[in-house]
Amino acid sequence: MTSTSTSVEPAARATGRAVVRLGLLGLVAIGILGAALELAFERHWQSPVQLIPWVALALLAFALVLLALRDTPRAVTVVRVVALVVLLASAYGVFIHVSVNHGAGAADPTWDTLSPLTQWWYALTKSVGQAPPLAPGMLAQSALLLSLATLTSKTDRP
Repeated sequence: MTSTSTSVEPAARATGRAVVRLGLLGLVAIGILGAALELAFERHWQSPVQLIPWVALALLAFALVLLALRDTPRAVTVVRVVALVVLLASAYGVFIHVSVNHGAGAADPTWDTLSPLTQWWYALTKSVGQAPPLAPGMLAQSALLLSLATLTSKTDRP
């Protein structure tokens, strides 16, 4: 290898990291916007529990801006903690949606003839109820993408 090829390689790696980071941050922004629109279309603010995803989106937006503007170890730690909190909120949302659907199944006269496993399967697959169980997964996806973006941070490079 020549000295020029070795000096180009770190620059190319840095450029690649920057492109991946920008792509991940862009996907997070799209995920936040998409989830906010979906929540607004569904008028998802009727009860205090329905405000949880709005808080999670606000946290994601804060973490996204923080990571985009600051590349410090402290900022990366804050972003990772926020991502974990949003992941937990997302899991809670899936649980609540499935539980609501399961409760709606009781309106069906044949509900009690089904096995508990079948009842929960129907609740998970939205065969009963109106709550989309996978919608909270949009929050988890954005949180995971944001976590991946922290791996492109200058603070995590060897």
